[in-house]
Amino acid sequence: MRFLLARYDEFPRPYLPSSVVTLGNFDGVHLGHQEIFRRVKERARALGLPSVALSFYPHPLKILRPREAPLMLLPLKEKVRLLESMGLDHFLCIRFTRTFASIRAQRFVREVLVEGLHAREIFVGRDYRFGKDRKGDVTLLSRMGEKFGFRVRVVEPVVMKGILVSSTRVRRMLLEGRVEEAMKLLGRPYKLLGKVVRGVGRGRLLGFPTANIEPENELIPKNGVYCVAVEVENMVRPGVVNIGFNPTFEDDGRVKVEAHIIDFSGELYNKEIGVLFLKRIRGEVKFSSPEELGKRIAKDVEEAKGIWREMVSNLGEFSFLSPWSF
Repeated sequence: MRFLLARYDEFPRPYLPSSVVTLGNFDGVHLGHQEIFRRVKERARALGLPSVALSFYPHPLKILRPREAPLMLLPLKEKVRLLESMGLDHFLCIRFTRTFASIRAQRFVREVLVEGLHAREIFVGRDYRFGKDRKGDVTLLSRMGEKFGFRVRVVEPVVMKGILVSSTRVRRMLLEGRVEEAMKLLGRPYKLLGKVVRGVGRGRLLGFPTANIEPENELIPKNGVYCVAVEVENMVRPGVVNIGFNPTFEDDGRVKVEAHIIDFSGELYNKEIGVLFLKRIRGEVKFSSPEELGKRIAKDVEEAKGIWREMVSNLGEFSFLSPWSF
């Protein structure tokens, strides 16, 4: 897959001689997004054209109304990796600036979708908006398609057991600690990426050494203890993650993400790891002593082992585990 991140005035025209395009933010790359990508690839193959996902970076609200901007589910590099795994040919991101926000929808369609990508078909959600003051919509896009010779295909939202799949809903689930429900809408566990940094070494003294993670993701699940899978050194290991303030030790008041990787020993400082959230075990608790905390961690680890064994034995249901080695 070819990835391009460029300002609007840097965007090549033409970029492609013809294409099938989808427009969106695609935060989370959830099942609704995946259905759009499936249809885009299907049509691109039928027409013998490249498939393109076109987005903006950062999220428009980060520039226009920062206080209202949602917490992003994915760092950009993880979004790139996921879209590549979906089999798309191109992922194009236009840098969102206040100058770009002033461009009218009609100009955007003409200069990017027509002159830049020579789009033959464009896939969007029914409520998609774009252009200055968000005046561009499906109706305008269809009208311009008649003028410039492209077809607009509207993709209806995916509904699972009565629940509308959306990035907003996934965010709410994660912020409430409902990682299993979020996993179903994402089609995979929520992954937190981050670099391992030095901590105070308290976990090792308790008998459960931890990797202290500096997260790249904006959205951190609700405070508590979780059973996780940890991607480290080209392996995937079961683990337990604590998110919170370390109330037993009354630390500095900053939220910390600390992962204990089960049956693992090795140096991880300054390495990047991925933490995939499988199930919430409990909320954060202040214990009467470090010894009581150590006993509870031991219990958490045993519970996580049981959850992991159950998931591994049910690969049909948890298909995201199938490419991993155990």
